[in-house]
Amino acid sequence: MSEPHSTDGLLKASDSLERENEKLKVIVDKLMSRVERETVDRAQGFMHFERAIALEGEVQQRTHKLEEALDVLHATNATLAVAQREAEKARRDLSTSVESIQEGFAIFDANEKLVMKNSRFSALFEDVVSEIKRGISFEDYIRLTASSEHFFRPKNLSVENWVNRRIEVHKSNSVNFTLELKNDLWLQISEQSTPDGGTIVLQTDITDHTRLEREERAKILDQQAKIVKATLEHIEQGVLIFDADCKLVEWNHAAIEILKIPRRLARAGMRLTRFEHLFVPGFVFFADNQPQVVFEWACFGKGREVLRCELEAVNGFQYDVMGQEMADGSFLVSFNDVTKLRQTYKDLHQVNETLEQRVVERTDELRAARDFAERANASKSRFVAAASHDLLQPVNAAKLFISSLEHTELDQKQNSIVGRISKSFQSVESILGALLDISKLDSGQVNLNISDFSLDQIFDRLLDEFSDAAAEKGLKLTVVRSSARVNSDPVYLRRILQNLVSNAIRYTDTGRVLVGVRHHADRLDVHVIDTGIGIAPEEQELVFKEFHRSDPSQSSESAMGLGLAIVERACLMLEHDLALTSVVGEGTSICVTVPHAKQDELPVDTIEPNRDLPSSLQNALIMVVENDPSVRDAMERVLETWGAAPIIAASQQDAEAQIAELGLIPDIFLVDYHLDENKNGLELIKNLRAQHGPLLAILLTADRSTELERKAHSQGVFLRHKPLDIVDLQELVGRLLARRTPSQP
Repeated sequence: MSEPHSTDGLLKASDSLERENEKLKVIVDKLMSRVERETVDRAQGFMHFERAIALEGEVQQRTHKLEEALDVLHATNATLAVAQREAEKARRDLSTSVESIQEGFAIFDANEKLVMKNSRFSALFEDVVSEIKRGISFEDYIRLTASSEHFFRPKNLSVENWVNRRIEVHKSNSVNFTLELKNDLWLQISEQSTPDGGTIVLQTDITDHTRLEREERAKILDQQAKIVKATLEHIEQGVLIFDADCKLVEWNHAAIEILKIPRRLARAGMRLTRFEHLFVPGFVFFADNQPQVVFEWACFGKGREVLRCELEAVNGFQYDVMGQEMADGSFLVSFNDVTKLRQTYKDLHQVNETLEQRVVERTDELRAARDFAERANASKSRFVAAASHDLLQPVNAAKLFISSLEHTELDQKQNSIVGRISKSFQSVESILGALLDISKLDSGQVNLNISDFSLDQIFDRLLDEFSDAAAEKGLKLTVVRSSARVNSDPVYLRRILQNLVSNAIRYTDTGRVLVGVRHHADRLDVHVIDTGIGIAPEEQELVFKEFHRSDPSQSSESAMGLGLAIVERACLMLEHDLALTSVVGEGTSICVTVPHAKQDELPVDTIEPNRDLPSSLQNALIMVVENDPSVRDAMERVLETWGAAPIIAASQQDAEAQIAELGLIPDIFLVDYHLDENKNGLELIKNLRAQHGPLLAILLTADRSTELERKAHSQGVFLRHKPLDIVDLQELVGRLLARRTPSQP
């Protein structure tokens, strides 16, 4: 009997368990069959049987392993089926979420292939949206949209050029831009990188927002154009404004009158060349002044320098001509009539030439005038007190103009000059205020407003007003805060302490100035102490007289010796004791005795300065009602430096007209008290409130009477005196605007 075949060739280690099981079954079947047929040689048959039994055991062992592997496989398949169901559910949920996004949404993988998108993605590109499918590359998606008939592409760009630019933008870190489509449609495109290197693209339809924004901008521009036109018509200078293409944009009636412009040329869009004949020598202006220079300057093109020249018209009028170019290449030409000014210069020159001859004649007149002045001296106090408005009005206008200059970009020399002018006007204001105070005190026209108030509301103002002046001289100014409440006139008590502190700083070169309070059972002593030059005993009575200075070497323009004279008169009027102690070379202490407050409860307080002033002035609509043109101009300049939008009116009728034209109520009103035709600011505010409801208002006046203050406060109107403290006014306006309630305009 032949040897059984080896199983080495049948069973292989690389076979799977299923394959091994099949092979083993075949082998067992063959062996069993063979054993049954072997009957001749029992010994040999028994040997084959034993081998079959051994093989059967091995088959059973392999079969058991196979069954275990099959169990693991079935469990794995079950887990895989669950995972597949969960993955399918997550995919459906993701698709639902993506579809619920209001914007167009798409995801590209790290290979720049489209993975997922919603139905709104590229929906505005109706002709190509069906071709933007899963698997498309980012570049092909860009090319499809760029070739769409709905895509608005600049004429100078081909599809490929635009695609290349878009791909460069796509490679940048931050992608966010606006895309214009045809039919006035707009998309906001933004991209966001994913952690695995993919890209999320969002497309937001901003058509409605863009159109609304355009309409609002058009309304604003139209309003601004109306304001510009109204402004041009209200100025005396003739003005012509041309755009960057040398086309007429705006003009006023004064320019038409000065240049004798025909009506056919007074139209928007008229080219500059049509105005050339107006500047031909001898037509409007004399040839000696070379009027053609103005036209040549206008034709120069962008980059024009500022033009300044003087022209004399054939009708005898003289004009200062100024040409100014704007940043966008547009420019204006203005003609200012200086005929009267030039004639005044000539008259002054003639007067100067004959001045010496007239001196002798005037000497006799001056003697007579001196006698008249001496007789009139008795009534000067009453006159100066009554004329405060007329005296302070031009000073107020000058301060406003200086304030606007200080916020203008100037070179170092100009800043220095403006600073010196500002200091000079501060001196003028100080002296004028002192003269008015003395005149009022002497004339007995002061109306006191005795009330209970806290000293801190005065001390805080003193520290604010004099800290810089003390620091400039290297002095330490200390104001010891006190919650003590006194019974006095807050305005005049503050003026007393202002003069004392100012005087102390002026006559102290080193050391300090101290303001503090000493408490007594029946009174409070307010001390102003300095380490200055001191006052000799023989001069201590004289320092309270007008025009007396302890140290004549002091060159300050404001040191006219009026401060302590005001202090003495005001203390006498308020019935406050005044005491002075001084040692030459060591310093001076001046004490003002003030009675305690009569009531314990706190009064209704006015708004005090708040150092944390909110930035509420930016673009605030502020109406100024002022009958003085110079003050109106100055106030407009100051408000513009605050970042506000000023509206200037001369009367109630003018204010109403501008409110009607704007179609809205200004945020706050700054109203002068003395107006034309015997009108006053309180009446104007009352009338405006009757027509437009509650509105914020500040009354500006040089009238310092207590009666006017009471009237203003009774109507809920804030009051500030002229000359205006610009910083104080700015803080008050800012606080009022910040505290507006929704019911207020």
